[in-house]
Amino acid sequence: MKTISTRVVSAIVAVIIVAALIYFFDIQGLRFLIYLTPFLGVRELVRMLYKREEAPGLQIFFVLLTLIIFFITARAIDFSMLSFASLSVLFCAFCILNEKKFSDLEALKFFMSKGVLGFLYIGVLPGLAYQITELKNGEIWFLSLLAVVFAGDTLAYGFGMLWGKHKISPLISPKKSFEGALGGLLGSLLAGGAIHFFLPQYDIWILMLVGVLTGFISQLGDFFESLLKRVANRKDSGTIMPGHGGILDRLDGVLFGVPIFLTFAHLIEKLF
Repeated sequence: MKTISTRVVSAIVAVIIVAALIYFFDIQGLRFLIYLTPFLGVRELVRMLYKREEAPGLQIFFVLLTLIIFFITARAIDFSMLSFASLSVLFCAFCILNEKKFSDLEALKFFMSKGVLGFLYIGVLPGLAYQITELKNGEIWFLSLLAVVFAGDTLAYGFGMLWGKHKISPLISPKKSFEGALGGLLGSLLAGGAIHFFLPQYDIWILMLVGVLTGFISQLGDFFESLLKRVANRKDSGTIMPGHGGILDRLDGVLFGVPIFLTFAHLIEKLF
């Protein structure tokens, strides 16, 4: 009960902060929050991916390149793929040149692989989230993304608590059940339909489709984050949100949902 109360209070505080930023700064407030994500998230990710004593200089290099990839993706989407590829190659090249810092070639290989994965997760995906705010109805689209993911999280938690019996992947995430997942999809579907009230020019069935597909991918984002924590032997990615954990614990589903949501939002605005 104490954990649930802490989660509720923490979530209310987060909602108040977001609402205040939007009220006083409009869409710039949302963009400020997006900018915070890679700065806070990359620190948590480094702790999950790497050991403290493992090539610390290259870890700092990883952080720097991650933030550069984010800025380029956010501000110059046409160069995002080029920057991701170029800086990934640069990172791998520097790792190879410093191979003596690793115990063996296997350790070197995993260090490079985890770095490129981190560039995508904390560099590219938050940058694409910023691109949602650049759309014609950017503020509404971005808030809709949050609604779709968080509504899915809420109903998944409720359905799982009440009826969750059949576990999806106990090894990765022992608490997640098929019943909870279905509840999550229902929440995302309903949230997708609710977008129609704010964007009535678009067909409600299309918006509901966007909601349920984004919700499905966002649930996979939860599993991805759980996998990282399981391998790193960590309960949470961080402690910034009491009861919820770190910034990545709260936004893992949002980050995974960003590419598909942005794709559909782009198509909807272009075609309809």
